[in-house]
Amino acid sequence: ARFRGAEVITGDAADFDAVRKAAQGVELIVYGVNPPGYRWRGALAMLENTAQVAEALGLTVIFPGNVYVFDPAEGPDFDEQAALHPVTSKGAIRKAMELRLQQASQKGARVIVLRMGDYIGENAPSAWLGVLVKRSGKGFTVSTPGPRHLSHTWAYLPDAASTAVALAQVKDTLPAWNVFHFRGYRMSLNELAATLHSVSGKPVRLKAFPWWALRLMAPFSAMFRGVLEMRYLWNRELNLDDGKLQQVLGKPAPHTPLAQALWEIGLVAGQGDAARITVVSDS
Repeated sequence: ARFRGAEVITGDAADFDAVRKAAQGVELIVYGVNPPGYRWRGALAMLENTAQVAEALGLTVIFPGNVYVFDPAEGPDFDEQAALHPVTSKGAIRKAMELRLQQASQKGARVIVLRMGDYIGENAPSAWLGVLVKRSGKGFTVSTPGPRHLSHTWAYLPDAASTAVALAQVKDTLPAWNVFHFRGYRMSLNELAATLHSVSGKPVRLKAFPWWALRLMAPFSAMFRGVLEMRYLWNRELNLDDGKLQQVLGKPAPHTPLAQALWEIGLVAGQGDAARITVVSDS
């Protein structure tokens, strides 16, 4: 039901013949494949199939990138010219994936990498926002995995998708290899809590994220080990500069106000008094 008007083909991204068959007659591949549960072994092998198909058929690949490829100590602001210095194994894999696509762009494919922050979206059940924000009849609880005042980079998926569409529409005017940064929201957890209260009119309580529980379960869970490895992103600021994107589009990227985005994804329902913002916080 989510793909009205589309032809749905079921297959395995790890099967070269299945990918090649699905790509027949198309102009562009949006590579939305991620191994579930932070089990990243095999990620490069899956991408290899798409890269080879794009090379052979001369297709454009849009690749949703992220901030894993950067070292926050070299920031906090990063543009597309920033060096790729990942500090985790997941970051090293993401760097290798981007480099493989750059190689594909030299062999007949065209590539657009759109790097983004953490997702905010209606159909993003494993994204951090759904983990951190819990709603009850009385209000909201926001878990804080890092300093509450620290800005964090977020991407509202409808805005990111509109940006990807705009880039696809001008792909023939672009070089074969392209990297763009999507600025999105630069928002602290305090600001998120304040916006939740402003839009809903309900109290918001902040509490510490239970990292101790993840450490306890990590020996038995690849997902929890992966989440722990990425904890550093909540302790350092990392901002994406979108000057290049604005220059290519000739205007600012699509940007939905945060309050509207939270309403659109169904996280809040109702309109509070935006002039009275009170965040209820534990110690």
